[in-house]
Amino acid sequence: MKIKIGIAHTNRVIEIDSQDADEVRSRIEDAFAGSQPMVWLEDSDGTRIGIPRDMLAFVEFESAGGRSGVGFAAGS
Repeated sequence: MKIKIGIAHTNRVIEIDSQDADEVRSRIEDAFAGSQPMVWLEDSDGTRIGIPRDMLAFVEFESAGGRSGVGFAAGS
């Protein structure tokens, strides 16, 4: 599943491919709930990506067949 992560105050969008979207969602939610300063994610090819929690603008989950319409954005 392709996951797009928007970075606040930039035009940057990070795209990762993950077989476990629930794990990605859980890591992001845990970072906000536990006040962790960084969200660490791993792409399906093993690349680790660290994003400062305060820079997350939105997260969009796409299914293999196209957009699923599921996502969430951090409030300010």
